[in-house]
Amino acid sequence: MMTIIAERINMTRKAIREKVWERDADFIIAEVKAQEAAGATHIDINAGGDPAREIDDMIWLTEIISKATELPLSFDSPNAAALEAGLKICNRPGTIINSITLETDRVNNTLPLILKYNTGIIALTMDDSGMPETLEGRCKLIDEICNLMKKNNIALDRVYIDTLVRPLSTNPDQVKYTIESFRYLKNKYPECHTMCGLSNVSFGVPQRIHVNRAFFVLLLEAGLDGAIIDPRAEGMMGIMYAALALIGKDEFCMNYITAHEKGHL
Repeated sequence: MMTIIAERINMTRKAIREKVWERDADFIIAEVKAQEAAGATHIDINAGGDPAREIDDMIWLTEIISKATELPLSFDSPNAAALEAGLKICNRPGTIINSITLETDRVNNTLPLILKYNTGIIALTMDDSGMPETLEGRCKLIDEICNLMKKNNIALDRVYIDTLVRPLSTNPDQVKYTIESFRYLKNKYPECHTMCGLSNVSFGVPQRIHVNRAFFVLLLEAGLDGAIIDPRAEGMMGIMYAALALIGKDEFCMNYITAHEKGHL
């Protein structure tokens, strides 16, 4: 089953940030319900509009969103205190922490929360030296992430590894490294999940939706089983269900047909 983390409740976006600071609960609830109706499996909460206000905003958003939907939430922050503020309010089955890296501070601050709250975790291929520029670098960090999780008795089926999508416009070779790193991950650690922030690939190009949709199909064929996207974006969910059927991951197109009946196409 695909994990679709709906990305729109993100306070780095001006429109969301202003509505949160106005404490416009009706606006936030409408955003949540629209994403759920479009086929999201999780609602992401990013309260990072202002570091000084992040914890208060995370608390307010979590209280509003957890009452508006029964979907599990994805708490999105590098700030462990903000993550825990949300987790204390709502930690349903399927909850995900977004995210951890292999940077020393992030491991020390975030790993205890995964263990304490028994959540899923999105792990980024990044360490104290930064983001890898090569396929080999990504694969090395995939191994290190999986070893860290095993060492701490975290089942790999709770782990979503994001090998970090770079913009096609400035880093064309990085796209194929992302695709090949997913193949490596699914071959070596089949129980582990793959994840990506899909829209990063199209930064800086016109009509980004075309690039996003094409990249989505390529990643699905390479083993993608989780994406942080706007499920309402034109054609994204439809192309996902169609691609899964075409690559043999939807027997007799039953999921495609069900998605049509639910209006997700």
